[in-house]
Amino acid sequence: MKKKVFCSIVGACLLLAEDSVVLQDITTQDEAIVDGASYRSEDVVNNPGSRSVLSKKQLKQSGHVTIDAALQEVPGMQVRDYSGTGILPKLQFRGFGGAGNGHTNTGLILLDGNNVYGGPYSNIELAIFPTTFQMVERIDVIKGGASVQYGPNTFSSVINIISKEIPKEWESEISERITFWGKDTGQPFNSKIGLANNMLFDTFLRSGGMIGEHFGIQAQANIIGGQSFRENSDTSVQNYKLDAIYKINANHVFKGFYQYYYFKANDPGSLGTKDYYNNRFQNLRPNQYNSGVAKRMGVSYNWFFGSGENFDGDFSLNYYFHDATRNFVIDQGQYNQVTNGSALTGTIVDNLRRFVVNTFEPKANFRITTGSVKQNIVVGARYTGEDLYYSTYKDGVMQPKSAKGTNYYNNFWAFYISDEIKFFNEKLSINPGLRYELLNPGYSNIKNGVSDGIVRETSHQFNPAVSITYKPIKDLVFYANYQKSFLPPQTGDITGTSFEVTTTFQNTEVGARYFLNPYVSFNATYFAIFADNYRIGKFAQSLYGVSALSQGVELETYITPARGLNIHLAYSFTDARVANHKTEEIHGKFLPYVSPHQFSFDATYDIPKFATLGISGYYYAKSYSDIMNTKEESMDGKKGQLPDYFVFNAQISRTLWKHGKQRIDGSLGINNLFNAKYYFRGIGTSPAGRQPAPGRSVTCYVSYKF
Repeated sequence: MKKKVFCSIVGACLLLAEDSVVLQDITTQDEAIVDGASYRSEDVVNNPGSRSVLSKKQLKQSGHVTIDAALQEVPGMQVRDYSGTGILPKLQFRGFGGAGNGHTNTGLILLDGNNVYGGPYSNIELAIFPTTFQMVERIDVIKGGASVQYGPNTFSSVINIISKEIPKEWESEISERITFWGKDTGQPFNSKIGLANNMLFDTFLRSGGMIGEHFGIQAQANIIGGQSFRENSDTSVQNYKLDAIYKINANHVFKGFYQYYYFKANDPGSLGTKDYYNNRFQNLRPNQYNSGVAKRMGVSYNWFFGSGENFDGDFSLNYYFHDATRNFVIDQGQYNQVTNGSALTGTIVDNLRRFVVNTFEPKANFRITTGSVKQNIVVGARYTGEDLYYSTYKDGVMQPKSAKGTNYYNNFWAFYISDEIKFFNEKLSINPGLRYELLNPGYSNIKNGVSDGIVRETSHQFNPAVSITYKPIKDLVFYANYQKSFLPPQTGDITGTSFEVTTTFQNTEVGARYFLNPYVSFNATYFAIFADNYRIGKFAQSLYGVSALSQGVELETYITPARGLNIHLAYSFTDARVANHKTEEIHGKFLPYVSPHQFSFDATYDIPKFATLGISGYYYAKSYSDIMNTKEESMDGKKGQLPDYFVFNAQISRTLWKHGKQRIDGSLGINNLFNAKYYFRGIGTSPAGRQPAPGRSVTCYVSYKF
C-alpha cells in the first residue's frame, strides 16, 4: 500500500511542479569519453561503417527500463526480452546468434571497453551480464568498420556499454524506481487490466567527483529486488562499483575500477500451449533458477605525447581481470518438456561454471601529418588467459568428472596493426589493417576421475580488414568496409558435440550517411555476412556446420522538426538463410528466430517549464523457430512459427524541485501500453514450449541529486 501511495505522489508531482525538466548531462572528466556521445559526434559522423548511439536522453526519457529493451532501437539488433528485468539479455545481430542455447552468443559486447563474456574466446555466451540499467550513461554500437584491435567475434557488431563517469565536481545521487506488473487477461490487446501484486524495486546510490585537480573517485550501488511479471519470479541483483582516476599531469593519466555483481532469479521457463492460453504468467517449473557472481577489476595507464602539429599520439596499457561464476539449476529430464497443467519436477541439477580471465594489452596511436596527407597508425597486442572450471551437482551431490571438457586452461595472443590514411583535405580515407591470433587452448584429460594431464592444441588466425570513406561534400559520407572474423571452437561443442571447428565470417558493408541540415540526418547501409562452419543450435550434423548468408538493408534517421522535439526512426530488412549444407533439404531455409522486418522508433518532446514526454516502440515480423521453417506448432513445442508483435512505451519526466546544485527529478512510464501478447521459443533452459514476453507494466521513478 505504501508503494502505491509513493507512485501516486510521484505522478501528482509530475503534473504540479513548475521547474524545467530538461536534464543536463553529467560533465565527464575524461574528454575522450565525449566521442560517441551522440549521433552527431565527429567520430560517429566519420565512422567508416554503420554506427548507432543510444544517448543518455534516449535511454532515460523514452520509456526504457532495461538495457536490452533500449537495444531494440538499434537497427539490425533483435532482442528476445523474456525476463522484463534485463538480467540475462538474449541478443542477436544481423541474423546470427538467435538459435543457440538461448544465451547471447554472437557480437562482441564490452562494458567500458572490457569484454563481458565468461570466456572471451572459448565460452562466448552471456550467462552472466554484470551491469544494470541505472549505472549506464549511454551505449555505442559499431556494426561495420570496427577496428582490428577488437576480436574475436566482431563480425556482426561491437557494443560498448558506457557507465557513468566520474564528474568534475563532487555530486551525489539517490534514486528509487518501482515497476508494477500487469495481470494476464488472456487477450492479446486489452485495456481493462489491473496491476498485479508483483513489484520490482530498483534502488540506486552514487557519490563521487574530483578531489582537487589530480584525483577523483566515485562509488555506485544498484540494488534490485522483488518479482518480475511471472508468478513466483523472485529476482535479486546487487551491483557495486568503485572508480578512481589519477591525473599526474595533462599527459599522464591512471584509471582503475573494481566491481562486485551478484544476481539470483527464478526461471519460470516455458509453458505448453494450453497452459499459455490459461495463464501465460504462471510458473510450472518451480525448481528452476539462475544465479551468478562476477568480480571484475581493471587498471589502465594513458600517455599522451607529441606537439599536436605534425606529430602526436598516445600510448595505453590496460590490465583487466574477472572471476565470474554462474549456476543454472534445472529439473533433469523435465527442462526440455512442455508443461501440461501441473508443475514439472525431477532431479535437481546444478550446472556450475567458473570463468577466471586475465587480459593485458599495450596499444599505441601515432598521428602523423605529411603535407596534405594525414595518417593514424594503431599498433597493439593483447594477451588473454582463460581458466574455466565446470562442475555438476545432482540433488546436492557433486558428480564425478569424466572425459575431457571439465577444466580448461587457455592462452590467446593477438597482434594488430592498422593505418588510416587521409587524402585531399580528408575527403578520402583508406584504412587497411591486419589482426593475427595465436590460439593455444588446453583442457584436462580426465580418466577414471583423475586428470591425465593437460592436452593443448595450437592454431593460427589471420584476420584482414579494410575500410574506405569518401566525403564529396562536408555533410555527406560514403563508406565501404570488409572484415574477416572468427569464432574458436566453443567449450560446449568440444564437450558435447565434438564440433572442434573454427567458424569464419566474411563481413562487408556499403552505405552512406547524410546530414541534410542541423535538424535532419539519414543513414543507409547494405550488409552481407558469409559464415562457414556455422554451428549454433541444431544447424549441423556430426562434424559439419552450415554455410550461411545473411544480408539486408538498414535505414536510420534522426529528425528535429521543432524546438525540443527529437525523433529517431530505424528499419532493418534481414534475409538470413542456409547457403550450403550436406543435407540438401535445408538449403535456402531461413535461419531460426530472425524476423525479416524490424521497425523501431523513439521520440522525446520538451515542453518548456512543464515536462518531457517520451515514447518508444518496436515491431517484429513473424519468424521461424526451427531450421526446417515449420509453420504449424508441433506437439513437443519445439517447432512452429513465432508471432509478429508491436510494443509501445510512453513516459513523462520532469524536474520536481531545484535549488542550486540540488534537484529532484521524477518520471512515470508505461511499458507495453497496449498489452501485446506474444512469446518466444528456445530460451536457455526451456527449449520447448512458449516462453511468454512481458505484458503491460507501470514504472515510477524519483531521484535526488545534490
